[in-house]
Amino acid sequence: MRTNVAYRERQAKHARAVSRKFCPDGSTITITITTAKQNRDQYARYIAEVTYNNTNISDYLIDKGVAKLWKP
Repeated sequence: MRTNVAYRERQAKHARAVSRKFCPDGSTITITITTAKQNRDQYARYIAEVTYNNTNISDYLIDKGVAKLWKP
């Protein structure tokens, strides 16, 4: 089980590095939050869309293979 945690930590660090290369510190991003009830996750957190230069950052990470599409 510990190995799985270490693997996920490495994946997260890699995704963060790819994000920072794509959208460097100090860049202007757009965060769009829809407050409708259906746009919350299982813990009642709002789901947001983050874009940089008209590119959805989540989609970018999925396209680069460092993130996976998650459907509840």
